[in-house]
Amino acid sequence: MDQEIEVKFLLNDYSALMQKIAALQLPCSQERIHEFNLRYDLPDGSLVARKQVLRLRKDTQARLTFKGPGVMDEEVLSRKEVEVEVSDFDTTRRLLEALGYQVVMMYEKYRANYLMDNLVMSVDETPLGLFVELEGESPAQVRQAAGRLGFDWEARINLSYSALLSLFNQKTGHTFRDLSFENFAELDVTPSDLGLSFAD
Repeated sequence: MDQEIEVKFLLNDYSALMQKIAALQLPCSQERIHEFNLRYDLPDGSLVARKQVLRLRKDTQARLTFKGPGVMDEEVLSRKEVEVEVSDFDTTRRLLEALGYQVVMMYEKYRANYLMDNLVMSVDETPLGLFVELEGESPAQVRQAAGRLGFDWEARINLSYSALLSLFNQKTGHTFRDLSFENFAELDVTPSDLGLSFAD
């Protein structure tokens, strides 16, 4: 209940991934759509200091999400997640800012979701590259799904996109606050820029 159990993989070949999805006959639960996210904190930075996340997301709907600190469970990241759908993105944004919360990061991506039984496989096209996120009910289920997809388990990623942006900035000398397609339009991000390896 209210638990997120997931792992990410950085991939190199989008076409091969789509062929694999077709071969496994995985049903699509959400067609590819642009996703816009705002991450909030208080002026004293207390949420980030406690490794907590307050996020407002807009895709086919608007959702407000809280995430607690992550812990490793059988090599997979597990964290408390409480999410609620809100009726109006802009009004919720104004409400949060009226309470003193400030946007500390914007990030965007294109996402499509597929189902592997009751596990959700998200295909994320981000400014940093192509990622697949596997979110399931247990670490064993997540690892089994990675095996079915032929991913290198040793290349798994237990970091958020905000943490990956921080790594990119550290390794390249950039100072981006936002993970936006505009910021990365002229950049060719490589796995070494992220300290990662391709899983395919």
